[in-house]
Amino acid sequence: MPSRCAPVDTAVVRVTGEDAAACLQGQCSADLRNVALTDALWLNRKGRVLAHTVIVKEADGSHLLLCPHLAAEALIAVVTANVIADDVVATDESALWQKWVVWGAEPKLAAAKVFATSRYGVVAWDVLTPVGVAAPGESATLAELNALRIAGGVPAVPADCGANEFPQECGLEAWVSYTKGCYLGQEVMARIQSMGSLRRILRRVSGSVSVGQELKSPEGKVLGTVRSAAGDVGLALVSVDVPEGAVLGEVRIGAPAQMAVR
Repeated sequence: MPSRCAPVDTAVVRVTGEDAAACLQGQCSADLRNVALTDALWLNRKGRVLAHTVIVKEADGSHLLLCPHLAAEALIAVVTANVIADDVVATDESALWQKWVVWGAEPKLAAAKVFATSRYGVVAWDVLTPVGVAAPGESATLAELNALRIAGGVPAVPADCGANEFPQECGLEAWVSYTKGCYLGQEVMARIQSMGSLRRILRRVSGSVSVGQELKSPEGKVLGTVRSAAGDVGLALVSVDVPEGAVLGEVRIGAPAQMAVR
């Protein structure tokens, strides 16, 4: 299968400084020790999702952060919100690169940075190429890849999990460490793990679905909301009391959404 690619507006931020590694470790949800590439969430103190980034440890000890859904300025504000006297510098490098998502076959390009990702439910890569370099595959659209993601039951930030959701509600536990120690939102994550006190869960749905659609009981009570949709499939955040196989109007409730472990 040939490579297919879509341009994306990914923010690219480099974090440097003597305290950079410790700062990132103490702020994001992922355990950065002994890994060169990982996904991480940035939570507020209530455990809600502010941002998702790919974090890459570079050979020079700096960290490259890729954010698919925030502008670089907004990402830097999130990353440095709690930096006071630390030696941490976040620099916007977005203009240095053309940004792509590639799927099908791994791109082989000189001077490109290629990072495998499981965010779409198919074999895919985040790719950074120098400005002016040809596209790393056959031209496609992000909507095409997003449809594959939704059909595969894979959640996305912030479409399915944002500032009003916990990661565990949306199948994003793979991006949360319960053993790394303290980080922003960690106490809430630990409490959810120990008590399992979730009221909602992101599930696959099928039928006549559209983003923002309310899913109601026969009595008219709202039991969920469709967060992502592509054709006749989608992902909806629904009450944990709604069982798999239930039918709400013209929509059938399916299995929970789940992000695969990288």
